[in-house]
Amino acid sequence: MSASISPLRLGLARLLEQRAGFSRLAPRVVVAVPARDEEARIERCLAALAGQRRAGRDASAFGVLVLANNCSDQTVCRARRILTAASLPHRVLSVDVPPAHANAGFARGLALDLAGTWIEHGGAKGALLTTDADTVVAPDWLARNLAGLSAGCGAVAGRFELDPVEAAALPLPLRRRRRTESAYEAALLALAGRLDPVPHDPWPNHWTASGASFAVSLAAYRQIGGQPEVEVGEDRALAAALACHDIPIRHDPDIVVTTSARLEGRASGGCAATLRQRLDHHDLPGDDKLEALPVALRRMVLRLRLRRAVAGGIEAREWERRLEVQPGALEEVARGTFGAVWARAEALSPLLAPRPLRPSQMEHHLVAARQLLRALDQASCGHEQVQTIILGALLGHERQGAGSGHDEELGRLIA
Repeated sequence: MSASISPLRLGLARLLEQRAGFSRLAPRVVVAVPARDEEARIERCLAALAGQRRAGRDASAFGVLVLANNCSDQTVCRARRILTAASLPHRVLSVDVPPAHANAGFARGLALDLAGTWIEHGGAKGALLTTDADTVVAPDWLARNLAGLSAGCGAVAGRFELDPVEAAALPLPLRRRRRTESAYEAALLALAGRLDPVPHDPWPNHWTASGASFAVSLAAYRQIGGQPEVEVGEDRALAAALACHDIPIRHDPDIVVTTSARLEGRASGGCAATLRQRLDHHDLPGDDKLEALPVALRRMVLRLRLRRAVAGGIEAREWERRLEVQPGALEEVARGTFGAVWARAEALSPLLAPRPLRPSQMEHHLVAARQLLRALDQASCGHEQVQTIILGALLGHERQGAGSGHDEELGRLIA
């Protein structure tokens, strides 16, 4: 375990391990499900996991671990009943976490820690998967995730769709916003796939890192020291930790789960909280990655050039100058992984500071992104020509918004 894991989490993991009675007849794959007062939804969630048997998966090869944290309802009883009826290897553990730690990040981390320990009791390598108690996975969910891990990735991120009945009841502006954001995300990812293709995560892909659908090899989980302990956004923190270690993550668009569109959720900072916030503030900026097209293009170019620089032996001082960061800021990570260097650059460089768009601004940039994609399609060009076209588009955008003297500086920056 990493030193970043709190003594409380370590202690609870040991206590619950003893209570669970793990044996050597342990599954090679465990699905961790944190739950808090989910009596109304836990049965559908677990029934869907039990349904993986009908997708051709040997039920004895995987188990389910439900961590019921701070529950005051019938979540535990209902979870045990349905998993017992399904004859799935399972553990349903109940714990009351002190208020200061009673958050989604702590609960998921503890659930994943215990799932990993269960696998290790069997002495085998394995895989951890996690989903949410208000989520229903597809019948092929397990098989698709394991296929991604078997293909050489250390982790596989699925995406989620909102429950169609509940989503239909959301206000029209919120539904329109989600459609526009999804379309713009797809356009930016398609451009990134042309300019800076990543072999293990080719287009089509997505950039969601959600606890509703995430899989990670046990080896990768141990390599990063476990789930980072954060109060909210633990799923994104897990993906970021893996990326810092250059552990390949496949964002598979065909792995889709259905999650609740409720507006009153159990976790602060979760899906329900996000929906509520956007309902109350219609033009609130969204995901950090949904930025203006020229800003997104510059980020793609810089990521490509920095990736190449790290592979060839980065000159830290030169890149500190390019990225306008303090001397020495990149030095300590310059001989490490690309992921660590990029994370440091994004954290410190003013050129890479998040500038998310407001919904009212996004349609214009979506149109421009699609036009650029059409230009690339019509050109039928190779990778170097793709760079030329995208750099031309980027310089054109910058020329519209700045003096001509800015072109020289931009050219130096991305050269």
